[in-house]
Amino acid sequence: MSRIRLVATMTNAPGVALDELAQRATRIATRRHQRIALAGAPDETLFLIRKGLFLSRAAIPDSHRNILGILYPGDIAHALAIPALDRTEITAASDSGEIWRLRGSDVQELQEMDASLARMITDRLAEKAARLALHNAVIGSLTGDERVAALMMELALRTGRHTPAGIEFEMPMSRTDIADHLALNADTVSRIVSRMRSKGLISVSARNSLSCRSLDDLARACPLADALARTYGGARLDSSQTAP
Repeated sequence: MSRIRLVATMTNAPGVALDELAQRATRIATRRHQRIALAGAPDETLFLIRKGLFLSRAAIPDSHRNILGILYPGDIAHALAIPALDRTEITAASDSGEIWRLRGSDVQELQEMDASLARMITDRLAEKAARLALHNAVIGSLTGDERVAALMMELALRTGRHTPAGIEFEMPMSRTDIADHLALNADTVSRIVSRMRSKGLISVSARNSLSCRSLDDLARACPLADALARTYGGARLDSSQTAP
């Protein structure tokens, strides 16, 4: 029996709250690499990720745009939750995606009318904060190989789907993106990924997609696997169970 499995996560607001947001939202269909600036938006503007994966970015002095985080369907972004850096933006990482843009005054009005919507927004922001804290633990305590395994596990848990070859998941990031996100050198990332492929931990399945034989294999390569499973998949590793 597998120690860890894909668990469906709630990525949408409650039905009534979502309907209310839909009536006020400006829907933005996106294509890969499309940018949506946060720096010029009013502080209270809210962006709700509805489809696809996105990267939040900012310009770091004496550097190129660095990745601040990965945004998944159901995530909320707004300028006040982004560090005060230059040229903050959201970049589409999937071939197609959708973002809802909402005015702060509309969101405030809807929250006063529907307590479930206020709870949903609070829960989404709290979840993002927990993910950021876990990411800081990954960067601060793991080796390069373990950091890359953690990222692969995160994406597999959040975007994975079962196939005959294993679990296929979206890889929305280039080698340079991965290096930025994990505080590694791009050449180091290439060597780590090559080692993971030679060990059979991951393989290329399609354009912008990877696959792994099982989440158990990735879990054994990452000391923080249990925390990743709880945070991104709602699952918990049970050491009393054995892998197939």
